[in-house]
Amino acid sequence: MSRSMIPMKKVQQAFSHAVLRRDRRCVVRGYEPCGGNLECSHFFTQGSSPALMFYPANARAQCRRHHWEHHCRNDGFYRRWLEMNDPEELEWMERARSRFIRYTDDLKSRIIELCEDDRLDLVAELVRKELGE
Repeated sequence: MSRSMIPMKKVQQAFSHAVLRRDRRCVVRGYEPCGGNLECSHFFTQGSSPALMFYPANARAQCRRHHWEHHCRNDGFYRRWLEMNDPEELEWMERARSRFIRYTDDLKSRIIELCEDDRLDLVAELVRKELGE
């Protein structure tokens, strides 16, 4: 990539597409039926936890309906899902969510490259490294 500023939107798109390719279906859902296109849904939102915006365990594919429900419902469904399916990651994310990552162009470029190669495992390692893990 060139040395120009890489927009976060481009990194977000690459990450979202990699998550959708990884999951291929609405993973977290609390009721039937599914509705709408698949979207990348974050447990800890990008605004409240920017250090986790590109952390693969913090993102799952959800259909539009369940994604909307996840953000509008306050019944803890998504949290319970994570507790049952990925408790270690949930615990780590709760500790890491208030930390900060400086997203340089080099870091953004690396995340895009790994996402395009469907190497979300290496994106997770990279995020953990940036957070001092």
